[in-house]
Amino acid sequence: MSKPTGKITRTIRSEQVLKAFLEVVRPNLPLDLKKTHITADDIIYALGYANVHRLSIASACQELQNAPSGNRLREVLVEALPSRAGTQRALNRMFHQQLHPSLLKGKRFYNIAIDLTLIPYHGQPYEYKKEIMRGAPKSGTTHFHGYATVSIVHDNRRFVVALRFVEYGEEMADIIRWLIKRVKSLKIRIRRVFLPAPVPQAQVDKGFCFKPVFKVLDQHKLSRVVPIPIRGKSGGVRCLFQGKSRKTTYTFHSLKYGAYTVQAVVTKRYSNGRYGRHTSKWFAYAAAGLPAGITPAQVFELYRQRFGIETSYRQMNQVRARTSTRNPTIRLLLVGLAFVLFNLYITLRQILSSALKQPLKSPKRFWLSLRRVAFLLGRAIERLWGITEVLQLQPCVTLS
Repeated sequence: MSKPTGKITRTIRSEQVLKAFLEVVRPNLPLDLKKTHITADDIIYALGYANVHRLSIASACQELQNAPSGNRLREVLVEALPSRAGTQRALNRMFHQQLHPSLLKGKRFYNIAIDLTLIPYHGQPYEYKKEIMRGAPKSGTTHFHGYATVSIVHDNRRFVVALRFVEYGEEMADIIRWLIKRVKSLKIRIRRVFLPAPVPQAQVDKGFCFKPVFKVLDQHKLSRVVPIPIRGKSGGVRCLFQGKSRKTTYTFHSLKYGAYTVQAVVTKRYSNGRYGRHTSKWFAYAAAGLPAGITPAQVFELYRQRFGIETSYRQMNQVRARTSTRNPTIRLLLVGLAFVLFNLYITLRQILSSALKQPLKSPKRFWLSLRRVAFLLGRAIERLWGITEVLQLQPCVTLS
């Protein structure tokens, strides 16, 4: 008697995407629903549809025929949601659940990338002034909501593992300390830390490249690569931009924190006619814990591994719901769910690429993008609730 063989399906259906989304969000999002017929699933469907189509909650409910009233659903959501800290913990539990068990066994070391994203905000603070960060003008405003994230790089794929709301005046060292502790609490072993270049809009202390941040990384004995900001037309780190690429030292001076010397790697890169340019450009990094024989060119290529994080932020905005609410908890929830969708997309791509033993005959059928995953989720919700038809008040020849 032949043994039964499991059939591997190569088809991703909209209902499967919706089920995967619900399995992550439903058990981890505590909603205290009282005196309402709106269920937790109703709220999750509306939030998911708003995210995938980049709509507001009210607009999403208008598009769906059997959805509750958008205003009423938003009122119920505000009352049912926990505090901002509770919502942040719920989102981090979702990221934890989305990680593959192999990432949590503690046998491999992973590169992590810490980043800060600022979303423009037009309006007054909801409760107190520290909710709003100030910075250089962008999108017609100098006010922002700030979110710090940490991602791990696994098999050239990047998973968001932690999210933190950033308040005005917080020290970057405290933010990085919190994110590193969160990663270690997940039993993820850190190989190297990549920090981003300074964010020009942010006024979070003095950025990533200064003494308190280095002290935090030294306390945890972490290898790191941090770009040194280049300011002004002369002096500072520009004094190192002479001759060839090399390793050297550089001393940061601060009236508040004093002097601090780091190992610096300066790299000179030539465009070689790329994009029609025949110029050269200098890059400077504060590095520690790297192999002794690594060259400046290798440090430059090593840091390029974190550039995919910028792509993850761009893709997050592709599936982030829009809102005009001043409530930072609702805004945090929408940003967190966008990262949940991004992690879901990365997981589906990983499953498709690793589980198939034979190559597909038509590569086009294997194509899977974040927008396509979003449309599959939206299609499943549309089948459940239906699409609202537009009423024609007067006869239209074009539609007759």
